[in-house]
Amino acid sequence: MIEIGEEAVEAPYPDNVPSIVSYVSCCLVLERCCVRWPSATNSAGLMRGMGSFVTLALQDLIKETLTRVWHVPILRVISAGPTRYADIRDGLIKQKGHSPGDGTISTELRALRDKSLIEQRPLPDTRRKAWVLTDLGRTALRLVDEFEGLTNPDKIQAEERRFGMSIEDLQERAAAIDPTVPHPARRYDYLLGGKDNFAADRESAHEIEAVMPTVRLAAMENRGFLQRAVEFLAHQGINQFLDIGTGIPTSPNTHEVAQAVDPTARVVYVDNDPIVLSHARALLTSAPEGKTAYIDADLRQPSSILANPQLLSTLDFSQPVGLLLVAVLHFIRDDEDPKGIVAALIEALPPGSWVVVSHSTFDYVPVKMLPKLQMPNRDGRFRARSRDELAALLSGLDLVEPGIQSVSQWWAEEAPQPRPAIEDVAIHGAVGRVVDS
Repeated sequence: MIEIGEEAVEAPYPDNVPSIVSYVSCCLVLERCCVRWPSATNSAGLMRGMGSFVTLALQDLIKETLTRVWHVPILRVISAGPTRYADIRDGLIKQKGHSPGDGTISTELRALRDKSLIEQRPLPDTRRKAWVLTDLGRTALRLVDEFEGLTNPDKIQAEERRFGMSIEDLQERAAAIDPTVPHPARRYDYLLGGKDNFAADRESAHEIEAVMPTVRLAAMENRGFLQRAVEFLAHQGINQFLDIGTGIPTSPNTHEVAQAVDPTARVVYVDNDPIVLSHARALLTSAPEGKTAYIDADLRQPSSILANPQLLSTLDFSQPVGLLLVAVLHFIRDDEDPKGIVAALIEALPPGSWVVVSHSTFDYVPVKMLPKLQMPNRDGRFRARSRDELAALLSGLDLVEPGIQSVSQWWAEEAPQPRPAIEDVAIHGAVGRVVDS
């Protein structure tokens, strides 16, 4: 059952199988529609239970595509190209094994046309017309296909096996989503140009951007540092990686960079954001020779990460591992013992392992700007650290030259030149080797 506005709509998908993926996808699908089709915003409404404001027109669109038996099949037939009326029946029979009567087909076509999902266009060299999808129709079909796939019971069961989580776990994670509260992973996704974020995440990013106009550049440079560091480790012979604080997938992901050097590379991703979990499929597209896994866990509990069966079945801790803590430690407050967390993770790594870290800093920020930079951090979730503070977290590692450096400068000789100024990026980066104590 899906509640839309004041109506309870019977959706043709099982409502007895709670799915974090379908929940999140609905929110994002509807927000994407609002962004792409502002002309449809005649009046506002609320899709209750999905935490997303959408227009009444778009609510109706989603309701129609989900509940009208022949809407989506007809859209799929027409998506193949200009389709004459006489060919629609054949297409439906091929797709569904049967077809409704002419009266039903005509009614469905009129409804789809009235929703601006399809239109008629003249066929070349003839007076006849054919049905084609509009831009809105193509977008709607893609989004509905995405939603349909993510709510398929068989796929949900596969998600359970893939992520090592029960349906109850997934349901609990869904309940934890609050799209009105900004989340670092979604905000970072927005700064990188992604679309898997909510209004609260965008507003939070804009607050930061107001006092640090180069924050988008900083996000891109941090991403470049991650890729260079993974490539560096791969060339050092590291073929297994533990990426904690993964964030929403952004290509190339860690496994794509590592497997470009060594196709047998194995990667375990860790994050605690339900939005990241919903997109984890993109992190599990390993090369056949390699392997990837995803763990829903919190950096603040390193013991639960290290004991996770998914981790232990994917990585071999008798061999060196590359630990990635990229743009995540600055979300660990001092009272949450960041040094103890890092030490626990490093202690579990065998000699010859490597650690990659990036961390926001105010080292290059004029003192008069500090109060403004603290304003978007009123809830205290963000803790920038100095070079010395970061060095203390990494004590015991043999750091690769030049040691702690701006992520825009670290091993960036082959990156596009000139490199951004370090004050415009304000993120330290370092790569260090675990030495045998």
